[in-house]
Amino acid sequence: MARTIYLTKFGSEKLERLLDGFKSHLEATDRKSSIRVYLGDARRFCEWIARKYGSFNAQGVSPLDIIEYRAYLQERGGRKGSGAAPATVNKVLVSLKVFFDWLKKQGEIRDNPAEDIKQVALAAPPSPKWLNRSEQAALIHAVREGGNSRDEAIIGLMLHAGLRVSEVCGLKREDIKISDRSGFVAITGKGNKYREVPLNKTIRKTLARWLEENPRGPLFPNRQGKAITTRSVHKLVAEYAYRAKLKNVTPHTLRHTFCKNLIDMKVPIDQVAMLAGHSSLDITKRYTVPSREDLQEAVDRTAWE
Repeated sequence: MARTIYLTKFGSEKLERLLDGFKSHLEATDRKSSIRVYLGDARRFCEWIARKYGSFNAQGVSPLDIIEYRAYLQERGGRKGSGAAPATVNKVLVSLKVFFDWLKKQGEIRDNPAEDIKQVALAAPPSPKWLNRSEQAALIHAVREGGNSRDEAIIGLMLHAGLRVSEVCGLKREDIKISDRSGFVAITGKGNKYREVPLNKTIRKTLARWLEENPRGPLFPNRQGKAITTRSVHKLVAEYAYRAKLKNVTPHTLRHTFCKNLIDMKVPIDQVAMLAGHSSLDITKRYTVPSREDLQEAVDRTAWE
């Protein structure tokens, strides 16, 4: 009731009709799941305009109003008067673009003032977590200390070949081809994409030892003799990480480490993407973002002592 009185005070009965029409439009389109978001963003903007100018007139809204509202959201448009997150501001801009596009089609305005407004730049995503050489050594030490060849082969395939945990669990014996001088593992990964990942000498020796110990049945059996599950692999990685006194280590951490090791060895990024089975180079580029340790090492090299 208070909101209705507030809008009437500014002569916005027409605004209520417009918002009702916008709601009906959303209900009739494929945006049904976003009705509440679009409608809420549009209403809050209109109320902001009404406070600023004394009433809301869609035809009077200019791109500068949208820019000022964007700045308002960034400064104090979030919860408790703090600035809204960039992603939140950008979602509001999308809502306003949809709202004014609808108004234009209804003949209420000549052009869409939100059409060409730039979104707020998002911060670069944090680089994936990986293990440095010391941490890798600690993890492998914990695995080898346990004397479990199966676990060493599983962890080795993620750390030395970059396999996803699901890919490891889905491997069959015939997918692995190894000899004294070469070897590869055949993978059908995400999107049913096939790739062959060469195996280095370290993982070839580990796999050969495991295959000799376990010549029949599933490649990586659990205690019941069935193929190991991804849940079990997550559990065993966490257990060895705990023994190695490492925090927040998952199977994906090992895959990230594989990619980071290749980048550090100056392997071309397109080759890293192919080995990891990435769908685009943008994914692989995350590993070129320096970590805090990388930056520390860089400045340490400038020290005089």
